[in-house]
Amino acid sequence: MDKERFKQSITHLNIRHIWAVITLITVTCALTFYFKDGYYELGEEKYRIYIRLVRWMLPVWILLAASHFLITRKERSGQHIRTGLASTEWFLILMCVTGVISTLTSSYTRISLWGHDGWHMGLIVQVAMIICCVMASDLFAGGDRRLLAVLLWTVFIIATIAFILGVINRFSIYPFRMWGQAEDFISTLGNINWFCGYWCVWTGAGCGLYLYARTGVTRVILSIYIWICAVTGICCGASSCYLAWGIMSLAALLWALSDSSGLMRLCDMEILMFAALPTVRFIGALRPNRMWYDSSLLRGLSYGDMWMKPFIIGVVVFTVLKEIFRRKDRDRAWLRPVIAGITGGGTVAAILMIILNSTIEGGIWPVRGMNIFTWGISWGNSRGGIWMISLELIRRLLPFRIFFGVGCDCMCSFAYSMEDMVITLNRYIGRVYLTNAHNELLSMIINEGIAGAVAYFGVQFSSLGRCIHGLEMTGTEPAADPDPLYGGILLGAVLALAGYMTIGMVGFMQILSTPFMFMVMGMAMGLIKRKNKNIM
Repeated sequence: MDKERFKQSITHLNIRHIWAVITLITVTCALTFYFKDGYYELGEEKYRIYIRLVRWMLPVWILLAASHFLITRKERSGQHIRTGLASTEWFLILMCVTGVISTLTSSYTRISLWGHDGWHMGLIVQVAMIICCVMASDLFAGGDRRLLAVLLWTVFIIATIAFILGVINRFSIYPFRMWGQAEDFISTLGNINWFCGYWCVWTGAGCGLYLYARTGVTRVILSIYIWICAVTGICCGASSCYLAWGIMSLAALLWALSDSSGLMRLCDMEILMFAALPTVRFIGALRPNRMWYDSSLLRGLSYGDMWMKPFIIGVVVFTVLKEIFRRKDRDRAWLRPVIAGITGGGTVAAILMIILNSTIEGGIWPVRGMNIFTWGISWGNSRGGIWMISLELIRRLLPFRIFFGVGCDCMCSFAYSMEDMVITLNRYIGRVYLTNAHNELLSMIINEGIAGAVAYFGVQFSSLGRCIHGLEMTGTEPAADPDPLYGGILLGAVLALAGYMTIGMVGFMQILSTPFMFMVMGMAMGLIKRKNKNIM
């Protein structure tokens, strides 16, 4: 191959884009389905397969991207194309820098580099996730539309299979044997916390595409996907899934207020969600008393009549609302600050009730005696005690380590290095090792300090802001947009981030959700660049 043909193969045949699609699909498939010896050390095995893949797939992409950059530098000279997501990219760089400084200044350098056993959210994995985010951004910024379609359809098919496995696993159906089967493990994704994070990302992304989908086969397929997501969220059995769905629905509502067509599609989506209730009851009737997970709510939905009232009320309410929106087409965007104010005020009120109910003897009416409004060590499945310990660890970071923390994923090593903290930990959570704060903000401050927390959340909020800005420029009507994929991915990224950050308030960065969150952010970043280049 002569020099000119080689140059064309790099620039015009998009070898790096093809390699990016192969990499992202391979990583998605492996992280979703790979397991060794069933559920034993599942986190460790997911980390190992992730590292094995990215350690040779990412360098190849970096070489291809660097070759493309060098070959096309003359073509780019004199061009000034606005990327629109510079703030997110700067936060990604800051995240790398703070991670390096945190690792170099840590007393647990090796752990900071590779991560704590079983979790492995160290510097290496964080950098790999960032590179995958940039890879997805580059692919969606200039890749062939067919490649984008192949990636999207494949990852959603993978997620659908994982969700179906999770549902049937809940009812003791295992297509293949997994060692260590127990009530708190589902699908090939591990325990509830791991499953919820994965579910939030791909449910949010699917909802965004559904709300922008035009009528036809694609909309029908996405309707089925949303319905499966809702069934899975119920069968998961975690209360945080309901909270995440509520936040995603609220975010979708704020988007849809501009015109009635968006609100009508949102009503359809919520009806699909409520349709999951009789589905779960039907599965329960087919599998009587075969549920693994011990949840009174889930058992009531599956084996009782608990599903009937919310199903009937939900379907009726959203059907009536849809008819109202159909008859009265108007811009209701003025409701956004009202809804945001009510939501913020309700959150503040709930926090105040928790404080008052926990400090005043006998509690306060009307939340007296309610565990969720009574702060203590056992609050929120022991998160109260974990957060109190985390705040004490943050206090002990002062004054020097507060800026860069004790090292990436080093919270466990730091906490158990102090005898008095070990005694407190054993009293609060027993013999279970505390590897994270079950709150991403607290975990990041302890591990990578204020600088690391600013970088990590800066990536999320800046990406969220740019996606919202892009949606405002696009509108809510797919027919008015020549490319509904643009709005669908941007809205999907908003909903995925909303769900992920909601789970992050009571969860943690982990190998089965955080890489996909970065991947979805990269897709949105790339599409905004593509729009700015006017190559949609």
